[in-house]
Amino acid sequence: MGCREPAGEAGWESGLFDRGSWVEAQAGWARSVVTGRARLDGVPVGVIAVETQTQTRHVPADPGDPASSEVDIPQAGQVWWPDSADKTAQAMEEFDREGLPLFILANWRGFAGGQRDLFEGVLQAGSLIVEQLRVYRQPVFVYIPGGGELRGGAWVVVDAQINPTHIEMYADPNARGGVLEPEGLVEIKFRTPDLIKAMHRLLDPAIAKLKAEGGPLAEAAIKAREKALLPTYQQVARQFADMHDTPARMHAKGTLKGVVAWRDARSFFAARLQRRLAEEALLRHVASTDTAISRHDAIAMVASWHAPDAPPANASVRAAAAAPAAVQGPAELAAAAAAQAGADRAFLSWAESPAGRARVTAELRALRSQAASRLVVDMLGTAEGKEGLLRGLQAALGADAGLAAQLRALVPRASAGL
Repeated sequence: MGCREPAGEAGWESGLFDRGSWVEAQAGWARSVVTGRARLDGVPVGVIAVETQTQTRHVPADPGDPASSEVDIPQAGQVWWPDSADKTAQAMEEFDREGLPLFILANWRGFAGGQRDLFEGVLQAGSLIVEQLRVYRQPVFVYIPGGGELRGGAWVVVDAQINPTHIEMYADPNARGGVLEPEGLVEIKFRTPDLIKAMHRLLDPAIAKLKAEGGPLAEAAIKAREKALLPTYQQVARQFADMHDTPARMHAKGTLKGVVAWRDARSFFAARLQRRLAEEALLRHVASTDTAISRHDAIAMVASWHAPDAPPANASVRAAAAAPAAVQGPAELAAAAAAQAGADRAFLSWAESPAGRARVTAELRALRSQAASRLVVDMLGTAEGKEGLLRGLQAALGADAGLAAQLRALVPRASAGL
């Protein structure tokens, strides 16, 4: 499923993950979904992928029912069945407990919706997937590979909005995504009467000429012309509906964070994963230093450390939401992905540099001072807190002789501030 080295051996092509690192988990159960562990540039990750071929589910006979017999149930690929959805949710729970970042190679057309599937709890299993993603504490990358598609309820349960601070969604330029497939959208929005109206509205030359001539034979000729044009209009309608499912349109609507070609996926996600892990480490330091800081504020704070002149993260989000959506071409999207990869590598270089470490140390020290000052102010607000603070200060003075000198040095500055 992947390789760490570039292709050098005959017959070998490098993939997304390090060569020889893929280990499948629970291979014999719910084979329409593939779960396992791998490494990306040396970093352990959890992986959830899709089996595109039809699999067979073997149900043995019930030993308590003499009338029962074993059954082989075919299960189409690219569909979440009750057992495969349950397997997906359990894999997410295991990966999160192990502290593994998660990669979801999404290529689902939806959930199985038969009566047997509903009876076996396909909806409950789907809700478990949503819940596991909602509480997932590690970086999550959802990637729609080339030729893949994400449709129906499958789109809903892996939407980045479930856990926006942890989940990022990307797609190959040749991928597709949307709740309805183009054929289904055409059956709803572009039915035959609507297409016939479009023929007349667009003033087809033959129809316009027949309508101008009139007469009893014109009506039959118009019907024949409409019948001849209908397949072409249906094809155009399908192409028009498909245009709304392209990665460029999904990116313009804000459902994708970026468009990444498969040939660039390994290098892009390796840098992105390293940056996300470095950010998570800094965010944990901020959370342990001052519990009053929310995760959103901490993200903006870390971004300001790296780029002091950049606007806060929440301000950037509001500006992007207020700006009109613009569909970018393949060249612009590829350039944006390359720029993102460059920014990730720049962040890693900064975080590992002496200047970056010094900046982080200074900022964390300032946060600890602010948290301590806020705690002292809160304690002084009550009589019990003031008494406890004085007792604690007295004990600290007895244990540290130099603390008294430091406090005396603060008194003139405090008086000047008053």
